[in-house]
Amino acid sequence: MAKGRDPEQPVPKRQRTQQDGDGHVFVANEGSHQREQVTHGGRVDVHLTERAQRQMNHLQKRAQWSVPMGQELTKNNRNYEAHFQELLKRYSGVPRLNIAIQIVGSRGDVQPFLAIGQILSKPPYGHRVRICTHPAFKEFVEENGLEFFSIGGDPATLMAYMVKNPGLLPGRESWKAGDVGKRRADFEAILEGCWRSCVEAGNGMGDETDETTAKSQNLAEWADRSFIADAIIANPPSYGHIHCAEKLGIPLHMMFTMPWSPTQYFPHPLAALDGDEFDPKLANYMSYTVMELLAWQGLGDVINAFRVNTLRLEAISPLWGHMLISRLKVPFTYLWSSALIPKPPDWGSHINITGFPFLKAASNYKPDDDLVEFLKAGPPPIYIGFGSIVIDKPAELTKIIFGAVKRTGVRALISKGWGGLGEGDAPEGVFLLENCPHDWLFPHVSCVVHHGGAGTTAIGISLGKPTIIVPFFGDQLFWGSMVYRAGAGPEPVPYKSLTEEKLAESITKALGPDIQTAVKKMSEKIAGEDGCGEASKSFHQWLNYDSMRCLLCPDKVAVWRVRKTNLRLSALATTTLIDNGLLTLREVKLIKHRDWYIDEGASNPLSGAVASITLTLVNTWISTHTYIENLAKLRHQKPSSKSEDSQSEPQPEIPDLESLPVQFPVQAAMSYPPEILESMAYRMASKTLPSKRERAKREKMQSGTPGLKVQRSKSAASSASRRKKHGKVSEAAIQTERFTVSIISIGFKAPIGFFYNLANGFNNAPSFILHDETVRRRDKITGFGSGVKVAAKGFVYNIFDGFTGIVTHPYRDAKKQGVKGFGKGVGRGFGGLVFKSTAAVVGLPGYTLKGVEKQMEKRFDRDLKAKILEVRMRQGLAAFERASDAEKQEILKRWKEYGVE
Repeated sequence: MAKGRDPEQPVPKRQRTQQDGDGHVFVANEGSHQREQVTHGGRVDVHLTERAQRQMNHLQKRAQWSVPMGQELTKNNRNYEAHFQELLKRYSGVPRLNIAIQIVGSRGDVQPFLAIGQILSKPPYGHRVRICTHPAFKEFVEENGLEFFSIGGDPATLMAYMVKNPGLLPGRESWKAGDVGKRRADFEAILEGCWRSCVEAGNGMGDETDETTAKSQNLAEWADRSFIADAIIANPPSYGHIHCAEKLGIPLHMMFTMPWSPTQYFPHPLAALDGDEFDPKLANYMSYTVMELLAWQGLGDVINAFRVNTLRLEAISPLWGHMLISRLKVPFTYLWSSALIPKPPDWGSHINITGFPFLKAASNYKPDDDLVEFLKAGPPPIYIGFGSIVIDKPAELTKIIFGAVKRTGVRALISKGWGGLGEGDAPEGVFLLENCPHDWLFPHVSCVVHHGGAGTTAIGISLGKPTIIVPFFGDQLFWGSMVYRAGAGPEPVPYKSLTEEKLAESITKALGPDIQTAVKKMSEKIAGEDGCGEASKSFHQWLNYDSMRCLLCPDKVAVWRVRKTNLRLSALATTTLIDNGLLTLREVKLIKHRDWYIDEGASNPLSGAVASITLTLVNTWISTHTYIENLAKLRHQKPSSKSEDSQSEPQPEIPDLESLPVQFPVQAAMSYPPEILESMAYRMASKTLPSKRERAKREKMQSGTPGLKVQRSKSAASSASRRKKHGKVSEAAIQTERFTVSIISIGFKAPIGFFYNLANGFNNAPSFILHDETVRRRDKITGFGSGVKVAAKGFVYNIFDGFTGIVTHPYRDAKKQGVKGFGKGVGRGFGGLVFKSTAAVVGLPGYTLKGVEKQMEKRFDRDLKAKILEVRMRQGLAAFERASDAEKQEILKRWKEYGVE
């Protein structure tokens, strides 16, 4: 039994998780009598009572205050862009973007994104689309004309694990066999792969990642090969999406084939409600929170380790980390037909349902002669197949299928799939299929029997075929229920309870006139939909192109921003201005098209205090786990077989950047070796690039010395030689030093985190607890300066709002609700005074110290930032090399025409 709880409130301290040997999990909270049961079918039984009703209005009101991404994107740019509006209005084309589409799942999960990717990569869009998924689907992606990148993970292993452990927590056998550790390792690799898919060249499989080869290419080839994502499309199970988008400051658009956004009108696909809830709508809504919270219980530490160690971002408290996507109102597109599931009224404008996206694979398919002969030999057969499901007992399932076919007297096509069905002699009237496109095959059958995958369900219903679903785990039962509710098929029969008699009965019902009539009506509605086209439009609707365009070259996406302005520049515009002495690298920075406000913080002081403690524990665990893991890797590491001579090879020379030419620096940079650009990128990341005046002074002093002088990096060489000389002992000492530093750092951050989270709790409490809609959202803290600024603004505004609220709240509420509203306003005003005045005081040390922490952490992010800067610099050089003189002159003309200084 689970009582409703505000998703923003902390998990009760005394929470117990129990598991039995069959893979069931029970999550119980003492004091609140909350309990969720994870069933063996992979779905969570949730039950809510009357007590949960109190939270409903709170959830709904809070959701209304979040602004959908994109509505405030141009506010900061508006004043500056007034000079460029005429130019922007003259151009209505689409800038070419690098889009990373991240997908975790089966072939059926990947297939819809291939169809969407094909649309995005062709006119009128013409984007560069990279499909980032498991290596098993490389050929599938490339044969459909799209770029592939491997994020790791094996879908066959994952499917076998899911069939073996359909519950959210595995059974004893899997724990003993080490399956849990392997799956967590797979998940870690997938998160790393998601990040690499946004910033690396090649296909992610080691085939094209040799840096020496890459740097030996000419600029044009290198630019074509390099990849920095300008936007991300992802399905929710990939999990790395929001964190990669935050790091790069780029748009994120979620797409999925099953519901993932909280709604009152149906439960989460993985949640099973018993129907006895006091408020079924609230139970539906809360089921999404329960599922996200359970996922974070198992994977939160892995996600935070990825954020801290790879992306150099802060760890997120589990108290609000599990609701990031819904809280941020990330644009979401659902890939099904509204004829099957209409859009719920409580989904906001940032959520769209666009129709089924179908991948047209039949045009190139040529069936075997024996298949054609079987189809012509009699009436249309039924189709039975379970796709990429790995079945633990294929012989038993084959026997059930053969028996049901014999009972009903129908002909049947049986797909072997990954489950290995059909071993042995097939009875008369049964044909065993290898891989065959559904869009070619299904028009030739009378009925389809499958596992309930979203893609297979879509193609079957769209072609007007009665659908029988045999769900194995996860969302498959949800889709079976939706098909049954729509009248397109009989009630689903779970795999665990499937018998020859039940399957035969379902086949008989599906071939009856009622279901056939209903499914044909649905197929007629679906025929008028354009799922791929509408999904592409939905993606572009939320991009806000004008905020991503270069203001001097509107047909190109901006990658740089002039410091202390909102002037956005493309790679070509930036290099052109730099070459003509109108700009320097010191005056530009990487642009962030989306400044994701991840850390809104605690909803009240109590959760803030709890969050500070949990984050300290989480960071300690991450550091300890990383240290132990690195030592274990070191122990199994094989000694290098390289000779001493090869180890003492000369190290690359680092340029003396002060000697770079002042006149036409971009043209001079065309001939620079890669080491110079690397050094420039690192100096830019660390804000130590020489100024134009310093370079001019150095150039004057060295006017008689031709060429570019370089200096050897002795420290890097000596460091590398020390590591090679001492080997594992030296590396172990380095790892121990890092671990010690990290533990000291965590101790230093603990009091900072306490004051910071407490300040956030008091600042946010009026909106979460008192429903105060006048609470100001604090600015983002990026360093010492912004920390002091946020602390000062917070102090002034909170004191001002706290005292004025004593008058304004009673007045506003009295206008709305009369005397009753006046009483509420008085309470809201005085309550706000307490919270806001305390937030003002606690915020002074909390936000200032947070700024100090952020400033100190910047140095750890230099290497990662430098890699991205180097790619952008080389792309700029390539764009400059390719551009005509007329294009460059037009850029200079616009710069002067619009009075940019």
